[in-house]
Amino acid sequence: MLLLSLPGLAAVAALLFTWLQVNQTGKEVRIAEEGQITNRFTAAIGNLGSGSIDVRLGGIYALERIMNDSPRDQATVVSVLSAYVRRHAPVPTGAPTADISAAMNVLVRRRPESDKGLELDLSRTDLRGWKPAHPYEGRVIHLRGTIFTGADLSDAQLGGADLSDASLEKANLSRADLSMATLTRVVFEEAQLRNTAFDGADLTDADLCGWGIKCPDLAGASFAGADLTRASFVGADLRKATICAEMFLAPVGSTKEPEVVPTCATLRDVHLSDANLSGVDLAGTDLSRADLTNADLSKANLTDANLTGAILKGTKLSGAQLKGARGLPPPLR
Repeated sequence: MLLLSLPGLAAVAALLFTWLQVNQTGKEVRIAEEGQITNRFTAAIGNLGSGSIDVRLGGIYALERIMNDSPRDQATVVSVLSAYVRRHAPVPTGAPTADISAAMNVLVRRRPESDKGLELDLSRTDLRGWKPAHPYEGRVIHLRGTIFTGADLSDAQLGGADLSDASLEKANLSRADLSMATLTRVVFEEAQLRNTAFDGADLTDADLCGWGIKCPDLAGASFAGADLTRASFVGADLRKATICAEMFLAPVGSTKEPEVVPTCATLRDVHLSDANLSGVDLAGTDLSRADLTNADLSKANLTDANLTGAILKGTKLSGAQLKGARGLPPPLR
């Protein structure tokens, strides 16, 4: 029996030896690959310190390739590039140079799931007028949770960007395009929002003012078609802001050309106590369950507006247009 089992034992031994060889080879390959990544990373970092912008651009794109080839190194690459932007484009520097724009484009093209919880810190950077390169098909401009505290984003083109949970305290967003952007839960404390476009943006649970937050200047800001559900505008002056406007929209599921359609912001459950909306066009707006305590809606156009469940304690409605408005208390019907 012992003799009969020897061939089998030899086969097992051969298989074990082969497995050990393959395993060792795999380890050697991984070590070699890690060494290559390290060498590439070192070379790219060296290029970032060059006096030639072309060499710096090469270093930036080399880091992007490393990030794509080795997702586990993404957090390190993101840290390096964000530090590069903070160092080379502090407020006030001026419009971004080619290398800063390139670094920003690499950052917004990354896959956030590989960040390992890292926060993208772009605080106090000068990104005025920045326009991200068009993202790859099926990708969005990833700026979720980014720290933009004190940054200059005036005139920036951020339409459609994902800025949910971003820190925008004291940021300058004057004249910035944030249309169709996702801005859920964003705090805009002391931000500059004059003439900022929020058309079609998602501002659910955003804090623009109130609850201890100083109100920004909203003159010229446009919220047509934006979702402001549960957003805070306590004490805000919205007299020069746009809540309703005509927008080019295509019917859902239709191949027809976009048509001009009157579109208003959604104001369900919004906090507007002590806000000034005197003379503002709110025709057809959904203000259901909105808190309008002590708000000034005098001379506002509330035609066909939905005020079902709205809190109207102390609300000023003198001269307001209320034809077709729903949810009004009996004395105002």
